[in-house]
Amino acid sequence: MKKTLLISIALIALIGCSSSNDKKWTILIYMAADNGLNNAASDDIAEMLTATFSDDINVIVQIDHSEDNEITGTYRYHIYPGEKKHVSYLGEINSGDWHSITDFANWGFNKYPADKNVLFLWSHGNGWYPMNRTLDPCFCPDEESQDYISIADGDLNNAVKNINAHLDILVFDACNMQTIEVAAEIYNYTDFIIGAEDGIDSEGFPYEKILSNWENFSGVENTAVGIGFNFHEYYFFLEDHDDEISCSVLKTTKFPQLLNKLSEFTSQWAIHASDEIFIESRQDCIEFNDSWVSQPVDVDIKEFFANVYNNTENDSLSTISNDILNAIETCYIFQNTDDYPTGYTSDYVGTGLIWFPDDETQIYYENRLEEYLKLEFSETNWQEFLENFLQ
Repeated sequence: MKKTLLISIALIALIGCSSSNDKKWTILIYMAADNGLNNAASDDIAEMLTATFSDDINVIVQIDHSEDNEITGTYRYHIYPGEKKHVSYLGEINSGDWHSITDFANWGFNKYPADKNVLFLWSHGNGWYPMNRTLDPCFCPDEESQDYISIADGDLNNAVKNINAHLDILVFDACNMQTIEVAAEIYNYTDFIIGAEDGIDSEGFPYEKILSNWENFSGVENTAVGIGFNFHEYYFFLEDHDDEISCSVLKTTKFPQLLNKLSEFTSQWAIHASDEIFIESRQDCIEFNDSWVSQPVDVDIKEFFANVYNNTENDSLSTISNDILNAIETCYIFQNTDDYPTGYTSDYVGTGLIWFPDDETQIYYENRLEEYLKLEFSETNWQEFLENFLQ
């Protein structure tokens, strides 16, 4: 009798312990808004409150307000349909310090445990490099602290790899962050990366639509695709938006195949980079980041290699280009765009950017090479291809 009673008590204890961990999803949203985006961040939080979702989903926001805002400092909120519950006040923090991302993620995923974990990184963005090494534009700038998350210095890598919980999905709600260089920094630490290679409208991701549809998705991969689809669908039907629509989903387990194929390409073709086929293929690409500088230096990796594949008469080059395109198709499981110019191979844009200065922007290659060599992606030796291309 005593033995049976002890077993029953143990079972009740186990059930009681697991009851606080039975959430299906924890969604953390890190809003680095101590800059010109403060009002946009507040608008997005208001939009989250209009969403409908069940208690199976934790939605937790940390927002660092601008010092020019009526409300200053950093707050944490638990978001419910129609309710914003204040959790804690942190005072003034440096949201441009990678430790702030890690601290929020570790606190949030520990306090609100769930089966699956998602992290949104919300702020300004500009791919792997800050333009002119100033706060604007760059990733997660904090004007009060005069700091930002430096991709080349390993800040993003450190922020994500030091998250203790398994990260199922990482979403960049920031401009120009879906680049192959950024992905190479963090693909080992999350299953899916979602973002736009182009600018994102000030409205950001459509949180009401995404959160309301969340439980209609099935599984992590379908959820990641669903987020990308909801982003595209929202802006497709929105008549007044600032930028072209671009969103893709990267499945990170397939990403090493693409990196290996790019390394194979550079080992074979870097010495031939100044050949006409590569010059013409680069010229026919849509250029990105032109909202910040008059001479953009990024192109879509898929469009460039599609141009090469479609125009080369060299069997070896055709084979490696096709291999790269197949690798892109395998790891970018969702891509969609709208409002881009027709012609050339613009149907191929929408995956991820790659750094590709040309003769008009060679100064950016010379000024940025030292930083580029710090990136994990530089192990593919893409910079050797660029050096010979620019000759």
